[in-house]
Amino acid sequence: MDKKILEQYLNQKLNIEIFPELDSTNNYLKKLGSQGEKENTLVIALSQTGGRGRMGRSFYSPNGTGIYFSLLLHPEFSAEKSLFLTVMAAVSVAETVMKYNKKDVKIKWVNDIYIDGKKVCGILTEGAINSNKKLDYAVVGIGINVVAPENCFPDDIKDIATAIFPGNTEEYIKEKIVADVVNRFFRMYSGADKDYIRRYKEYSYLTGKEINIISGDNTRHATVLGITDECHLLVKNENDEIEEISSGDVSVRLV
Repeated sequence: MDKKILEQYLNQKLNIEIFPELDSTNNYLKKLGSQGEKENTLVIALSQTGGRGRMGRSFYSPNGTGIYFSLLLHPEFSAEKSLFLTVMAAVSVAETVMKYNKKDVKIKWVNDIYIDGKKVCGILTEGAINSNKKLDYAVVGIGINVVAPENCFPDDIKDIATAIFPGNTEEYIKEKIVADVVNRFFRMYSGADKDYIRRYKEYSYLTGKEINIISGDNTRHATVLGITDECHLLVKNENDEIEEISSGDVSVRLV
């Protein structure tokens, strides 16, 4: 990862830090955020030893195949609106992936990007709330499988994971992908691109599908009708009642 090359592709000036390895780019920036580090810090790791997804799940983050990066932000809105940061990031990644891979790209609510039904990217947004119940800071973490591992993905994820490219590709492709995602994200974050919620809905992988909604030890069945303007999942439950599901501690799995 070449910092100077990356800066050439970026449309905004960022404080960029690149590491061969971190436990987690989100963990690193959460520490900086709690210390009052300024907004628009971009941290990139070529591998992670403790990559994480939602609800404490691990995220496969080997060296050489993927790119793992996080942005530190200081949004001027309530913690409840932090979901929109994930939505912005998801649309940014989906549209970047579409640029390089013309296959069927979808967003699995709330934070995963899929190519032809297999996961290519995971997003994790974290932060801290201040006394005014606003976000003191937020960290948006993105992990993308850029190139398929030479010896395939591990057995436990080989049937559900994929990459943008099947093998080696053009020079500086990781720099280009990071810059493309970040540039798209900041157009939405700045308010210059206000259409991202509509596009998020159009990329929905779950609409029309049967799912299980898992909350703690409770599992219930539903059919996905679509996504609301608040980016909640709109479903018809087993009693034929329409309800909205917010992300929170809820996990959604296809039946």
